[in-house]
Amino acid sequence: MAISGKIPTPDGWVEAQKIKAGDYLLDEAGNPAPVLSATTYRTTTSCYRVKFRDGTTIVASEDHVWPVREFYGRYRNTAVTSKVLAERGVTFDRALTAGKTKASKGGVARWRTRPTPALNLAEAPMPMPPYLLGYWLGDGDSDGPRITVSEDDLPHLEGQLTRLGARIISRQRTHGKTFRIRFDLGSRASGVKALRELEVLHAKHIPGQLLRASDAQRRQLLQGLVDSDGYIEAGTSRVEIGLTSERLIIDTVDLIRTLGLYPRLSVGDAKLNGRRVGTRYRAVFTAYDIDQVSRLPRKSDRLKRRGETVPYSQVRTITEITPLGSSVVTTLRVSATGGTYLAGEGLVPVCDYA
Repeated sequence: MAISGKIPTPDGWVEAQKIKAGDYLLDEAGNPAPVLSATTYRTTTSCYRVKFRDGTTIVASEDHVWPVREFYGRYRNTAVTSKVLAERGVTFDRALTAGKTKASKGGVARWRTRPTPALNLAEAPMPMPPYLLGYWLGDGDSDGPRITVSEDDLPHLEGQLTRLGARIISRQRTHGKTFRIRFDLGSRASGVKALRELEVLHAKHIPGQLLRASDAQRRQLLQGLVDSDGYIEAGTSRVEIGLTSERLIIDTVDLIRTLGLYPRLSVGDAKLNGRRVGTRYRAVFTAYDIDQVSRLPRKSDRLKRRGETVPYSQVRTITEITPLGSSVVTTLRVSATGGTYLAGEGLVPVCDYA
């Protein structure tokens, strides 16, 4: 019942081996949960690397317990060890059928994790409204409080700034229907001072304290990123954020995961007039109206309504289970209901009991 690697905590990421009794992890509902005990040792039996559809992995001992949803012709909730995951395999081979019960694919993914929750954490002090920071991270000048915005979206952005207690202090048309605006934060602080305090000037990234801020603050930050540099595909609720900064896209993927969503990262060429000018990173995920990932009406109106059941976009399919031999792992026992806590970069619910 042991694990290794990165473990999310209310204060950020910690290696499993460094966790001790009295520390806090995050339970299946995304709430802080105290650690009752933590024991690190080298296994005498096999460990397994479990890989998920988004490319993240977790290394765990053979008797580590996974709360999962298993497909065996139909679905059931269960809890099995790493060894059982490996023995049963990652696919279920079902007979092909036709008609109302048509099954055109024989090999079906056997294991899905329980849904990743949105983290439920306390509000963090911020020198700048998270929405404005997100918009600046997407379409702002890295050296100061200036944002490039289209003429069509300018009224929306001006309205948001007013609502947030900020204001536009200059507006300049750059070319065509594009404006560059300079903003400040009213009586609170200058835009430069706030960006400097967040340590993002000339180094765009999401500050660590904001990745562990309240649900509302993290959601507002994502809204700014989507409204400035995102695209929502009508009819599918598919959301894409495209960036040219590797550091910022990695932070953005982490941010999306903390909201209980399931991003996938892709890398390609950034082109201008058919010529490669750099690298383009894309975070793609599915969101629904209830997720509130955008404020801009022309984008938010494209989000589909979520149904009653947990959407497939919020669970992680297990795609590979690889034996590794012995490894250094840590047994963690927490006070959460059922002893379940989140582990790995994908924030996957795992158990501390057999």
